[in-house]
Amino acid sequence: MSGTGDWPLAWGTPVGTARVAVSPEDFQVDERLGFAPTGDGPHLLVRIRKRGLTTQQAVQQLAGHWQVERRAMGYAGRKDRQAVTTQWLSVPWPVNAPLAPLGRVVDQDGQALDVIDVQRHRRKLPVGALTGNRFTLTLRDVDAAPRDIAARLVTIARHGVPNYFGGQRFGRHGQNLDRALNWLAGGERPRSRNDRSMLISAARSAMFNAVLARRIDAGDWSQPRPGDLLVLDGRGSLFAAEAAETAFNRRRAAGLRIHPTGPLPGATNRRQPQTAALIERESAVLQDWAAVIQALADQRVTADRRALRLSVAALAGWRMAPGTWRLRFELTRGAYATMVIRELVEAVND
Repeated sequence: MSGTGDWPLAWGTPVGTARVAVSPEDFQVDERLGFAPTGDGPHLLVRIRKRGLTTQQAVQQLAGHWQVERRAMGYAGRKDRQAVTTQWLSVPWPVNAPLAPLGRVVDQDGQALDVIDVQRHRRKLPVGALTGNRFTLTLRDVDAAPRDIAARLVTIARHGVPNYFGGQRFGRHGQNLDRALNWLAGGERPRSRNDRSMLISAARSAMFNAVLARRIDAGDWSQPRPGDLLVLDGRGSLFAAEAAETAFNRRRAAGLRIHPTGPLPGATNRRQPQTAALIERESAVLQDWAAVIQALADQRVTADRRALRLSVAALAGWRMAPGTWRLRFELTRGAYATMVIRELVEAVND
């Protein structure tokens, strides 16, 4: 049973090779909240720029510097450590106190982050409260014909890419997934609440990837089939694909307006009724995972769905110099830029 294997590609063999994220500056991520600060209230929305720090480390560093309770702080999403990223945090703050200052924050170990914007807000920032992320990636030592790169970028922009969970979801060498399967089989328990959440995510992500891989092999990962549960692009509302609307749904799917979905298994979600055909198809893929799914249900994890396809918005790519390309694009929350890159080039980092 594996969730971190060589998942099938949608658009054929990569057009060449490249070194990806050679330095943190080669992998830049800007978080998009999708709403404006309220301008008043007992919290601050703080936009930071970090390099070489996880989101948890950045939160801890800012909590210590401003002497606020770590647990009362919030963030919308976690950002990569080996990257230059901007993101928003919420910080509890007295309503009568002046705003926290902008500028660099350095801890006792010399780790630094920059506070680049501070505004008042009425509530703590919850996980998931973002619309997506904007990426700027630099590919180095590219060994591919420019015309082939350009053609593949057009395909990706027009048709999207498989919405796999990236390898980082499973931990180094799949360790998070191994730990999750061990725990759910009655082994060592998670060390903390956050650890539990991470292990549950690893198990569910592996099952989702397995279903997506099977649909790619079948050639219908991006096309609605009767009985599918579909989702509007960038939204969370699900609806069933009716046989009478097949042609209509296919036109909408061709325009990247809707996508088929795959399972994030757990206890039955009564708000997401599934057809017998969909249950049968996905159960056939996940039959070896039956005990894991039951264990997740016993842990009161509720089943959910995720789009099988990922739209790649505002995609642009250009050659900066021989062997060096820069890409820019936007993805919805929970999506992995590495899944875009793997459909373009094979990473050959040492």
